[in-house]
Amino acid sequence: MFAKLLLGAAVAIAAPQEPQERTEVRVHDIQIPAIDIEIPEYNIDIEIPMVEFSASAVEFYYDGFELYLPYVDVEIPAFTIEIPEYVDWYYDDHDWDYQDLDMDTTLDVSRGARLELRNHAGEIIIRSWSRDQVRIEASYSSDDRIKVYQSGSTVNIKTEARHGHPESVDFEVTVPSWMAVDLWGFYTDISVEGVQGGVQVETLEGEIEIRNAGGELSLKSVEGDVVVQRSTGSLEANSMDGDIDVLGFDGRIFIESVDGDITLEGVNSASVEAKTVDGEVYYEGTILDDGRYKLTTHDGDVVVKIPANANADISVATFDGEFEADFPVQLHGAQASRKFSFVLGNGGARLELSTFDGDIQLLRR
Repeated sequence: MFAKLLLGAAVAIAAPQEPQERTEVRVHDIQIPAIDIEIPEYNIDIEIPMVEFSASAVEFYYDGFELYLPYVDVEIPAFTIEIPEYVDWYYDDHDWDYQDLDMDTTLDVSRGARLELRNHAGEIIIRSWSRDQVRIEASYSSDDRIKVYQSGSTVNIKTEARHGHPESVDFEVTVPSWMAVDLWGFYTDISVEGVQGGVQVETLEGEIEIRNAGGELSLKSVEGDVVVQRSTGSLEANSMDGDIDVLGFDGRIFIESVDGDITLEGVNSASVEAKTVDGEVYYEGTILDDGRYKLTTHDGDVVVKIPANANADISVATFDGEFEADFPVQLHGAQASRKFSFVLGNGGARLELSTFDGDIQLLRR
């Protein structure tokens, strides 16, 4: 076996071979001479016209820069920038009216004017005084801007940012008591006190508090509580996720909440409608002879404190709950179906109380 292998190898060696191609590699030597780049020393003088503020002298020193690559030398010598100690600074842009960090400015207004304020995040506090002027105080980051302008009879205030949305701006604005205000916020708590010309408030995520206000009040918060104290006029309040408390109000009331309790105390009104999906409804106030009162909830109790001398036609409906009165009443209708009615006194006012999953309580005051 071994002899056969040796014979085969010998034959293979003796056999004629195929000619093979030859590859020739040449090496080129390329030389690039060194390059020197020199930038002469230079001075930068900055002159900024139209500026009004005083500051200490500003000096900026740069120690130079060296960059080395094979065969390339780049060198930038040191330089100095000097700004004089006193500089006049003025920024003229018709689209902007702002100051860094803090603002305190006062505008004259005529009767009938209104305020519109738009703030992305932070706090809005509105107060009133007897002057026909609007004073605007604000605290904010230098990255944010405040735009203030008057268009016709409207004073407009907006917050903006150089890039994206403003971070947080806190406002304290004082307005004439007769002035109407329209306020909007995204992540903003808003409070108003003493405004008699009407209040409109909308905020996505924030608390709303109104005190001693008058006129048409329209208050809307998607996620936040709403509180109204000692106010008059007409009230419309809405909250998706928050409680609504009305503590002392004289006038028409319409209230809606999806996930929150509704509390009405010290109310003097001939028209009240309050409804919530998941929460309790509590009412304590007048029942006027020509009044209409509708208090409803889907999942919660309804509690009403009624004057002893009230004259009302009352209807009650509850699917999975009980009705309770702390005084005797004569029921009419199918009590077994949890829907019935009765009359107090001489009747007159209409009082509708309903809940799907909860109890209804009627209490004498």
